Formats: sequence, C-alpha cells, structure tokens
Amino acid sequence: MTIKSCLLITFAFMASFAAQTQEVNTNMKFHIAEEGSWLRVLAYPDGPLRRFGHNHVISHHNISGSVGVASNPLESIIMLSLKVADFDIDNPAIRELEGQEFEKEVSQKDIDGTRVNMLGENLLYGEKFPKIEIHSKVINGNLPDVDILATVIIKGAEHQVKIPARIELTDDLFMAKGQFEVTHGDLGLTPFSAAGGALTVRDLLVFKYEISGGASEENKQ
Repeated sequence: MTIKSCLLITFAFMASFAAQTQEVNTNMKFHIAEEGSWLRVLAYPDGPLRRFGHNHVISHHNISGSVGVASNPLESIIMLSLKVADFDIDNPAIRELEGQEFEKEVSQKDIDGTRVNMLGENLLYGEKFPKIEIHSKVINGNLPDVDILATVIIKGAEHQVKIPARIELTDDLFMAKGQFEVTHGDLGLTPFSAAGGALTVRDLLVFKYEISGGASEENKQ
C-alpha cells in the first residue's frame, strides 16, 4: 500500500470519527426543571352577570417532562406532564404579577368553589383523569421563534394546539416561553356557567408559560 493510500484512509477515518462525534454532541436530552418551569391560565367572566364574577389566574409550578434535541432542532421532541391536582387557584403573589386586571382580592370560598368546578366531571374530571400531557408533533419556523404543533391530551382525548415559542438552547440549558390563546372547545372543554347561563367563564383562555430544563447526564457519556 502506498503512503498516499495510507494517508487517504487515515483522513477518511478521521472525518468519519468527527462526524460521529458531532452527531452525539448535537443529539441531547434535557429534563424539565420543576422549580424553573410554570404555566398560567387567565380566565375571565362573561355573560350578563359578569360583573359579579372574578378574573382568575390558574397556575402550575410542578411540570415534569423531557426534551430530546435532534441534530436539526426543528425535529426535536418535547414531552410534558401536569398533574391537575397541582393547579393553584388565584395565588395572591401570582395574581399580582398579572397586573391591574387581577388586583381584586378573591375570597377563599370563591377559590375553593373554582377548584371544585375545575376538577369536576364537566371540566378536567381530575378524579378519573389525573394528568394532562403535552407532546410536540411538528416544530415550524426558525430559531429562536417557532410554532410548535402539539398534541394535548385532556380527559383521555387528543387535541391539536399550535403553541408559539421563543426557544433558548445551549449545551446546558433548554428554555421555551411564550403566550397564546385557545378556546375551551379547542381543548374539548365546556366553559363553567351559573345562574342559568347569565354568569359564565369566557370561552377564550389566555395561556402564558416558561419551560426550562437542564442537560441530562446522558449527554456527557
């Protein structure tokens, strides 16, 4: 074998090794950090008697899941899980973050009533369906601003929701945050109503979120 042939084989091997190393480094897994991730749902009263209702902030700070980042980030997989019992209703500190629309104090009686309605059979039916799951299907756009087409599983039924996101991605951190609106119907739900429908929850819900995760130990192997 000539020296030239040996060099060609050596360079080919080195190129192959470099490509494999790059593939490993760009296929990473992140675990969602519960302490740094949150979801807020803003719900507003509607109907002729809406002045007797309250603007509600329903928040969640116990989100679990993982993110698998592919070589092409747009092919990444995001999987989240939320226990419905962990939703917090009208936490005063969270309400304050949402500004003047949520300055009005909500009594503990009203908070307890909202929780009962939310977890009841007509809405989330928490006793039978204790979790909500969110799985990404398609990610469109160009980082950092993308649209995530996600499957949201509520009460065992799948619903397709488009979630806009601004994504920050490094070797050590994944973060996605954004805001979007959906109707109850988009999620297979019916707005709560009282007084013969004169007081209801507005069909349109506002979602705000920030999801962050740290790199898995698997990335370092």
